[in-house]
Amino acid sequence: MGALLPRPSAPFVARVGDLDDAMFARMNGCSWKDDPRCPPRVALARVAVRHVDMAGRAADGALVVARPIAGEVVALFARLFAIGFPLARVAPVDVHGADDDRSMAADNTSAFNFRVIAGTDILSQHARGTAIDLNPVENPMVWPGAEKFVPPGGAAYLDRRDVRPGMIVRPGPVTAIFDELGWEWGGDWRHVADLHHIAFVRG
Repeated sequence: MGALLPRPSAPFVARVGDLDDAMFARMNGCSWKDDPRCPPRVALARVAVRHVDMAGRAADGALVVARPIAGEVVALFARLFAIGFPLARVAPVDVHGADDDRSMAADNTSAFNFRVIAGTDILSQHARGTAIDLNPVENPMVWPGAEKFVPPGGAAYLDRRDVRPGMIVRPGPVTAIFDELGWEWGGDWRHVADLHHIAFVRG
């Protein structure tokens, strides 16, 4: 399928660890807030994962996720690596000042960010560390009619029939993996097609 690239010869590797002091210092006041609704530090984990980049090479990145689903995240990224699904970059959202728009524009795959759903006071699934945004440029968030979408770079990917590396489509091998492993895909939503958003719902 056009969304995939040949798998690199390098093996998949992943490691789940605590948030060390340096990392938590970068997060504190950025993606992590001193708010009773925010998950405590011990409830979060850093997941280092190898992924296929847009040039078809093996690259290393990291995510912050809810500790109880760290193993599910590793399983997901292992499967994506195995089929050659490329990710532009994988880094905690703090690299972009926890600014969702900046992270999306940079085509960054990220997870935990204590924030509300845009335009509401409802906490996002990202605020719990149970959601991941995958390749936001290749998979923009599109409102009905396709007149409004984010990020702006996603304009080149609004035609979902022209499947290119890094795009998530249904039917397709990536959505099949989501279904098998228990991840909800925002591209299935009716009110908006959040094509880069997935959240773990099984368990």
